[in-house]
Amino acid sequence: MTEEIRPEDLDWENAQVVEPGEPGSSLAVMPLTGVVVNLESEREIAIAYKDLRDLKDKVLEVERLLKEALRYRSEALGTKTFHIEGVGKVELRGGTRVDWPDPQALEEELRAVGCPEDVIREIVVEQISWKVDGNRARRAAGANPVYAEVIEKHKRVTEPLPSVLMT
Repeated sequence: MTEEIRPEDLDWENAQVVEPGEPGSSLAVMPLTGVVVNLESEREIAIAYKDLRDLKDKVLEVERLLKEALRYRSEALGTKTFHIEGVGKVELRGGTRVDWPDPQALEEELRAVGCPEDVIREIVVEQISWKVDGNRARRAAGANPVYAEVIEKHKRVTEPLPSVLMT
């Protein structure tokens, strides 16, 4: 009979991930959950892997929530830099981002309103996928209000979550 291993008996501070096949590698401790996994049981491995993926999704969701909360606090306090005792300097980076969801529709409409083909080719640059050159689109929009209307209709401005730098 094998000895029962209880999570409270394990040394969590010094727990290590071991490669299957290494001496003493028949058991591994899952980080954060403390679940002991028998590395010689494909069922336990698969369950632990699924649990870890689910945990990762939850951690990413909490990270998104915390970034959103930091952005809210940043806006409320009028600063992107916080000095937090015990943490250090916390800095929010990033801002709005312009996306062009349908560059081909932009190209077609610019052509329909009489935009010269060479200008269209500079604004909408052919690649494996379509991409809009935002600088050239802005210049064309500034030169012709009809182009500006078409260009404005096709751009989307979003505000991604800020990156958080802790030093």
